[in-house]
Amino acid sequence: MGKGVPVENMKELISLSRKYGADPDYVLAGGGNTSWKSDDLMVVKASGTELGNITEKGFVTLSMDKLKVIRNKQYPKNREERENQALEDLMNSRLSGQNGRPSVESLLHAIIPEKYIVHTHPASVNGLTCSKRGEERALELFPDKCIWIPLVDPGYVLAKKVDDELSVWTEAHDGKLPDYIFLANHGVFLWGKDSQEIEDKSDYLFSVLNKASANTGAVKFDTKESVSADFLQKIGKLAGPKGDALFTTGDEIRSVLGSREDLHNLQQSLSPDHIVYMGHTPLVYDNLTEEEILRSIEKDYGDFSRKWGKEPKSILIQGKGFISMGNGSKGAETARLLMLDAIRVIRIADSFGGPEFMSEEKVNFINTWEVEKYRAKLSDKG
Repeated sequence: MGKGVPVENMKELISLSRKYGADPDYVLAGGGNTSWKSDDLMVVKASGTELGNITEKGFVTLSMDKLKVIRNKQYPKNREERENQALEDLMNSRLSGQNGRPSVESLLHAIIPEKYIVHTHPASVNGLTCSKRGEERALELFPDKCIWIPLVDPGYVLAKKVDDELSVWTEAHDGKLPDYIFLANHGVFLWGKDSQEIEDKSDYLFSVLNKASANTGAVKFDTKESVSADFLQKIGKLAGPKGDALFTTGDEIRSVLGSREDLHNLQQSLSPDHIVYMGHTPLVYDNLTEEEILRSIEKDYGDFSRKWGKEPKSILIQGKGFISMGNGSKGAETARLLMLDAIRVIRIADSFGGPEFMSEEKVNFINTWEVEKYRAKLSDKG
């Protein structure tokens, strides 16, 4: 909760968070984070909390002095040791009585010297940040207004990279901040002294990107293809006693699933959110009978789980549609939303040279990172 935060600032932060969190054009599931800070403390979204319906209980209050210690501390070069120590220090930066788990991007929020900060993963933005010409086009579209951060490990490493790049920028611009920080395969950070400044920057961001992109609209779906309820129920039960499975189709979906190149694209990872919420790669099948597909899924589900140490969340049926799974209805719906988002992001990325996916090394890091396992666990509840 917002211990020590002025009531009016807490109300504005909650309102700001809900505004962007409830809009699927900005944030899906438990993605994105927001914060407010003073010289002494910072209140930031708790990890895995959904911004769209957040209350004061969804935030954690941290000591700015302790965050500065993390910022200046030298951590081990070994990745596992570094992440364990950085997480421990982040948890210890909470004020007394705070029980929530701070967003993994808390240090980055602390580094940006502005009161209100919003980090989101809009499809319109990720069409740029997940593209081959992303950096080049970002600097062309937002000249002298942005910093581009290449793909690095999220959390501590990302915060330190931003810290370094922000220092270079402000030194070259007489202490002035840019308006945006674009994160490759991740999203965007923007900030302001109040909600209005953030809204103005957000509106400008979207207006520029929508003009530069051929089609940023949401993926539409229909009922021209279908599968039986019994088929979905049997697939859902693979995920557990309360498991659920959803089928989704539409003109664009069927077209994408009919192309070998597009199918290959959907078997790769665009961002950490896509890995956490819909899985880093789906199971893929020809458009055969339900009995034939089910026999294959029953075998492949176990093979996938043994290989990756986690269950698959998405199934693509060529030319027909996709199935999203979870150990509850919420997890299945979240996986569905992220697959629709992936199709949309890849389409938008075509306006910027085509999609650029995360490297295998970075995907493996997200798959095994304790922080993201924690988010994934929260996403499947309900």
